[in-house]
Amino acid sequence: MNITDKRRARATLPELLAPAGSPEALAAAVEAGADAVYLGLSVFSNRMRARNFSPEELSDAVTLCRIYGVKLYVTLNTRVFDREREELEAICSLDGIRRADGFIVADPGLCAMLRERVPGVPLHASTQMTCSTARDAEALRRMGFTRMVAPRELTGEQIKKLADESVLDIEIFIHGAHCVSFSGQCLMSYAMGGRSPNRGECAQPCRMVYTVEGKDGAIAADPNRHPLSLKDMSLASHIPEIISSGVASLKIEGRQKGADYVRGVTATYRRLLDERRSATAEEKAFLEGLFSRSGFTDGYFTGNRRKMTGIRPEGEGDRTAPRKDGATPDRKVRIAARAVIKSGSPSTLTLSDGEVTVTVAGPCPDRAVTLPLDADGVRSCLSKTGSTPFLLDPDDIAVELDPSLWLTRAQLNELRRTGTDALIAAHKAAAPSANAAARRTEDIKRPDFKKAAVMLRAEQATAEAARYFDLLFLPEDELFRAKGTAPSEKLGLYLPPVAVRDEETEKTLERARGAGIEYVSVNTLSQLDAAKSMGFDVNATQRFNVTSSDAAKEIFSLGADRVTASVELSADAVSHLTCPVGAVVYGRFPLMTTERCILTDTCDGKNCMMKRSAPVFLTDRKGAKMPAVPLPGCRTLILNANVIWCADRPETVKKADLTHTVFLFTTESPREVDRVIAAYESGEPYDPGAIRRF
Repeated sequence: MNITDKRRARATLPELLAPAGSPEALAAAVEAGADAVYLGLSVFSNRMRARNFSPEELSDAVTLCRIYGVKLYVTLNTRVFDREREELEAICSLDGIRRADGFIVADPGLCAMLRERVPGVPLHASTQMTCSTARDAEALRRMGFTRMVAPRELTGEQIKKLADESVLDIEIFIHGAHCVSFSGQCLMSYAMGGRSPNRGECAQPCRMVYTVEGKDGAIAADPNRHPLSLKDMSLASHIPEIISSGVASLKIEGRQKGADYVRGVTATYRRLLDERRSATAEEKAFLEGLFSRSGFTDGYFTGNRRKMTGIRPEGEGDRTAPRKDGATPDRKVRIAARAVIKSGSPSTLTLSDGEVTVTVAGPCPDRAVTLPLDADGVRSCLSKTGSTPFLLDPDDIAVELDPSLWLTRAQLNELRRTGTDALIAAHKAAAPSANAAARRTEDIKRPDFKKAAVMLRAEQATAEAARYFDLLFLPEDELFRAKGTAPSEKLGLYLPPVAVRDEETEKTLERARGAGIEYVSVNTLSQLDAAKSMGFDVNATQRFNVTSSDAAKEIFSLGADRVTASVELSADAVSHLTCPVGAVVYGRFPLMTTERCILTDTCDGKNCMMKRSAPVFLTDRKGAKMPAVPLPGCRTLILNANVIWCADRPETVKKADLTHTVFLFTTESPREVDRVIAAYESGEPYDPGAIRRF
């Protein structure tokens, strides 16, 4: 069966997408039956600790995948800075980039550049963009995306609904490591050691030990508790329902794993998909033996989030190092051939793998002196494809041969080599180079300056806050509580940090509009789209992770009236942006947003322990205490241990030339809110404790 036949047989199945953190892992994925692979360069990839690919290796990888009929997606899913634009433009001109089958992207600015520089290659929205709904997909479509990678936190029912309603193809994770935070919403590694998860540098602090404390002291836990370390995901028990859900692609996590892991996991899921069944007990045990953390979990998919935490036993690393050197799959691509050997004409050989056909010419045959060529002899010689990727069975070789002719074995071997080289070269042919589209030069109107505060509780909207701030953003329930005391014209709606249901967002916005609210602070693309369509003045928060001028322009183009820069940008970096933005100048910025309770592995969403124990703190091995705040739906918001403080450096804020400043009030009492305002008005230094600087 050639590649075309295999594709037809699998046309009703979702794509099986395997990781390739190295050339050896790529070969293993192809050998094991992956429909597609994803890999990264040594820069701008969110798995910078993987082996990754050089430009030359990327070009070879694309050719290899072309030969085997496997799609190759390049992950360029980090957030980028303005200073990196020249390097990114150079990457866009690489041979392997221009011949890729898709790019997995998280940064809106990079998305815009790829749209212009490599316009023929599809864009896939990384899970780092935290997009969960059909409205997210519509916003992404307008940005040029064709596929959306859904968060791991969605249930099976939510995945099916998304696939049914989305204008884009949907990709989901089916196996591998979990991030305990919604992807794209984790800054813990950055806050603790300056290694940004949004830049592929995550140090995995979620795998560390933490002391958990509530209002009554330490919460019952064993001494080695890892409240943030999740087991690896495995959906091998849900294959039939996943197939019927309508998703386009099934993704295996693991670009930092060895080739044996990639081979074993990919081959297992290949078998399950082809046979349209769930894994047996033996297959589950095999997968667990390759790599797991205290076993596997399917908690998000099923909605049963109990017993999701797990760790890797001390001293037990990745047991899946490659068994062999090299980066060529063991399996062969079956091809067909037609040899024409006629008197007085050059000999020719035509090779076809079902996708590509080539014809090469060889020497003219001589008249046979003794034994002439026969068809079987020609087939025997041409079928010896050796170390090439191809399998040429004698039965697949048609021979047209005039009688009494002769070619030497060396000549036939050379004809075969020329043919297989031409077949490889045909797969390597670069896509036609397209001219870059003209970049939009629309001017972005600079909004009037505003001092804004985000507050989690109505009590924080004090009289002093109402005097000092132009805008007071609160969650819906707290917003309506504050309406009786704070000036209505200053109140704004703060939408949840994650949106998984468009209907909830739309109903919340309708209630706010009915109450006369004009301002909305949004955290996701779907919220931005919904709020703008209903006529609100829209502030895009720091959760959009805007780190470049191009990214800010993209968010403005989607309808934002104000865009807040990422907290990872310094005041100096913000001042050099060519697009007007605001910034967080006070508060504990969010480190994580989790879709589960962090206090217990037996939470059922009822009688919430987080609410009963609040305030809750996670204390790391250095003694830093991170507040944890319960959110509706058993979510948890983990905040930075140290506050951003700029009261004593007003010149720094002024130099940044901000369109708005944002104060994040999370755990503060009303008295502390007033104290912060007084400090910023008088220029006081922070006392006591450690701080972060903008």
